[in-house]
Parts: sequence; structure tokens; C-alpha cells
Amino acid sequence: MTQLNSHQRGVLITVIGVLVLTPDALLVRLIETDHWTLLFWRTLFASISLFTLNSFIEKSSPIKAISGLFKHGLFFTLLFGGSNICFVISITHTVVANTLVILASMPFIAAVLTVGLMRKNLAFRTWTTIFLAIVGIVVVFWGRFGDGNTFGDIFALLCALFMAAALVAVSLNPKINTTAAIGLGSFLTALFSLYMGADLTAPSTRDFVYLFVNGGIIIPIALGLIAYGPKLISAPEVSLIMLLETVLGPYWVWLVLSERMPQQTFIGGGLVVTAILVNAWLGFRSKRSTAPKQPA
Repeated sequence: MTQLNSHQRGVLITVIGVLVLTPDALLVRLIETDHWTLLFWRTLFASISLFTLNSFIEKSSPIKAISGLFKHGLFFTLLFGGSNICFVISITHTVVANTLVILASMPFIAAVLTVGLMRKNLAFRTWTTIFLAIVGIVVVFWGRFGDGNTFGDIFALLCALFMAAALVAVSLNPKINTTAAIGLGSFLTALFSLYMGADLTAPSTRDFVYLFVNGGIIIPIALGLIAYGPKLISAPEVSLIMLLETVLGPYWVWLVLSERMPQQTFIGGGLVVTAILVNAWLGFRSKRSTAPKQPA
């Protein structure tokens, strides 16, 4: 990547992270345990893996890494942990389609926060891509909306707000050790899951394997790369690329479990992917080398 400018590296790193994350939905479907138990083991494994990885990268102990977050990264840590908790509360209190469509507002929220907090002007193509992506997500889940529960819908919105704010926080302060911050956020989430009634003995041996692959390998690699993205490109662009996981994840379920996908999944998903790829291609053509300080 040495011949690529910082914006191009940021796009590539984020896309790779999101692609690594796409099997997440399949693994969650394969794990036969309750939400809080799943979240506990998933985030605990992620925390252990991330702090281990950070020890190799930074050559420092987890205690030193955590203490460093009080200077740079505590706000990001709390936002990340909060987004995890809000997501689980949302999907257990409202229709899943409602949760995912509301989460599609994350790029718009990130854009508003970027303009408001960082005083940055976003390019017209970015706003256009955000609009098309949201339309695409709505098409994907059209007909699957339900009355749901306002309580769950509110937590979906909070999840989108917290994650968007976390990405903007990294853009505002690139010194944040995102590997350690996500590790601590994951650990705090695991503690909260335990408080909410996670059953430590519930998962079967097969489930433990899936939980380790998901939490110990996929989540740390994916989130580590995605969280590094805002250091190189704008938070709205990162959150846009993250929508790829929403539309590509079901394809893993289709391939492995032969679960039928409605026609609107292909139509809406195609719109989302096309909009994001065109935006990324236009970004690749850009000659900017300091994307976080330039319009996206």
C-alpha cells in the first residue's frame, strides 16, 4: 500500500475490515443460545484477542494500554461499548428489519456530526451516496417492517448515534489506540451481559467453537481495521462502507443454510453496493493525501 495515498489506504483498510465481518450474521445464526450469553462470550473472546494483539503491536501490557485510554480514547471506548449493548437491546425488543433500517441512518448521523463538530464540508457525492444507500437498505427490508416496539426502535437509533459518534471521535483524535479501546469496550460489554443474565454454561461445544471464531478471530480483525479507517478517511465514508455488511451478510446465510432471499434483497443490495463502490472509486481517483482534513 506504499504507493497509495492515505485516502486510498483508508478505503482499502475499511473495505477489507467489512468483508472480514460479513460472515458474522451467519455465525450468529448458527449459535444456539440466548442473546446475552452470545454477547458475553463473543465480546469476552474479542477483548482477550484485541489486548493480546495490542501487546504485540504496542509492546505494552493491557494495564498500560487501558491507562493510556484515559488520556486518549475513553469516550470512544464508552461509545463503542454502548453501541454493542444498544444493538442487542434493540433486536430483542423490536422487529429485526426495523433495527437494521434504523442503523442505516448511521452515515447520515456521522455526516451531520462531522460537519457540526469538525467544521468540514462533505462533497456532494458523499451526501448522494448516503441517500442512495439508505434507500437501498429500505428496499432490502421492504415488506418486513413491523409495528415492533418503540423502546427497541429508540435503542436502534441510539446504537447508530453511538457508533457514528465513535467513528467521528477517531477522526477528531487519531491518537486513540483503537485496538485497546475496542478491547476495553468489549470487556465492559461482557460485564454488562453477565449482569443482564448471561449463562456461562449454556453454550454447547459446537457453539463455543463458533463463538471463538466469531469473537476471537473475525470481530477483532474486522473491527480493528474498521476503527482504523477514520484515521485516514472521513467517518461518513467509513460508516457508508460498513453498510456493505448489512447487504452482504445475508449472502453467507444463503450460501451455507440455503435460506431463500427475497427479490428486494438483490435489488436494494445492488443499489447499496453500487452506490458505495462508485463513491469509493471516485475517492480513489482523488489526489488528496490527507482525507480526514479534506471533503469526503
